[in-house]
Amino acid sequence: MALFGLVVAARAVFGPLAFPIAVHSPLNAEAGFGICLVVALCLGATNSSERAELSFRRVDVALAAGLVCLVAVAFWRALGFYFLSDDFVLLKLTRELRSGWLQLFTSGGGDGFFRPLGYVSLAATSAWAGSNPVLWHACGLAVHGANCLLVFLLVLRLIGSRRAAWFAAGLFAIHGTRPEAVVWIAGRFDLVATFFVLAGLLFFLRGGRWNMLAALASMTLAMLSKESAYVFPFLLLLVAIPARRGVRAVVPFFALAAALFAYRWGLFGGMGGYRTDALGFLPALKALTLRLWAALFFPINWSVEPGGFQALAIVVLIASLGWLATSRANRVQLLVALGFVLVSALPPLYQLLIGPDLQKSRLLYLPSIGFCLMLAVAVEGWTGRLRWIVPGAILCASLVTLECNLNVWEYASGKAKSSCVTAARCVGPDNKLTVGPFPGSLRGVYFLQNGLRECVELQRNGAPVEVEFNATPPALRWDPATDEMKCY
Repeated sequence: MALFGLVVAARAVFGPLAFPIAVHSPLNAEAGFGICLVVALCLGATNSSERAELSFRRVDVALAAGLVCLVAVAFWRALGFYFLSDDFVLLKLTRELRSGWLQLFTSGGGDGFFRPLGYVSLAATSAWAGSNPVLWHACGLAVHGANCLLVFLLVLRLIGSRRAAWFAAGLFAIHGTRPEAVVWIAGRFDLVATFFVLAGLLFFLRGGRWNMLAALASMTLAMLSKESAYVFPFLLLLVAIPARRGVRAVVPFFALAAALFAYRWGLFGGMGGYRTDALGFLPALKALTLRLWAALFFPINWSVEPGGFQALAIVVLIASLGWLATSRANRVQLLVALGFVLVSALPPLYQLLIGPDLQKSRLLYLPSIGFCLMLAVAVEGWTGRLRWIVPGAILCASLVTLECNLNVWEYASGKAKSSCVTAARCVGPDNKLTVGPFPGSLRGVYFLQNGLRECVELQRNGAPVEVEFNATPPALRWDPATDEMKCY
């Protein structure tokens, strides 16, 4: 673990390495560090004393307010970001859905996915926010903030420690993979599905007939938001272990999930939504054992060289995580956390070969709950000042990493806005636009490979335009030297 940590730290401080080994993007070193740490935690785990039962107090209100403030401080500037890529397609689609959203529940989506409640959420936002990016981002931040509060309550219930619960929720709030799920409008499906998954888990843990009915309703809403929520019954099995709930309590959830899946199958005539050329065994194993842990432990966009401040944050993060290897964590709680990560990563597994630019990191939104729970359990395995110092250092380093990743999203969204304005001016009198090749992403952030036509129509107040891509000669071209769209 120390050797892998040194490689990652050296890459952050000195840039790409050529000696003694060539290292450009240290994904394998990141994964090696994370796996070694997980193994160390498992080997050092003990059968600790039973967790304490905590009642709700006024201090919990203050802690919840602190989480909301953390989200606001970390993401306030994201309110001014412009739309990107699929955002423009969703803006146009949701305007059309305002008066006909009921059909979403009785027909499969044209993209092969069945996410009616996710689209209803977007349509409701569209009715209020229109095409104002500030209001759209505010809605996304509100859902993310609510999810952070639910993570706090869930970890508080599972571990019985306010310190661990706030640390887990705080890390979830500012984890470096958050921009693609929170800032990108297309990540709303992950936000809404996770909200109902968390709500359902909490209702289940409270017990009682009405809470069980509320948990079943929450599971249904989660599965209607995004297909990744079909892992909900398996997550119930995990949390039922420390809660000492019988397996029989989970049976109705499996039955309802099977009925919902059968309904989905009937709409599509199959599973729908996923490619037929799914990952083979070795790539899937690589995604689950290497890339997953690399992105969770080190959510760093290596397509942009770290500055001095970020390099220092990476070194602090490595040192802080290294201390966790000496923790004597609760074995049951640790296994629950690891199971949460692995189970929730199974639905999007074929997309989890996440590269150095962190694309598709929104798919880690739900698995990262288990990751944050795992680190919280490890912190609780200590006594003394380390229980406060190490979590604080990890949160500070994570905040720096998040802000650096947000810089990239701010840059890409600014380029998207100027490109849309230029493209709108370049439309010919016949309402046609010929476009040359241009990048699908900028510094790892989705650009305008999808949504160019819709963004031009947005700039033209809805006036339709016909776009011809890779045309010769193009009227609209991308200048890689200046990262600007130019009209000829």
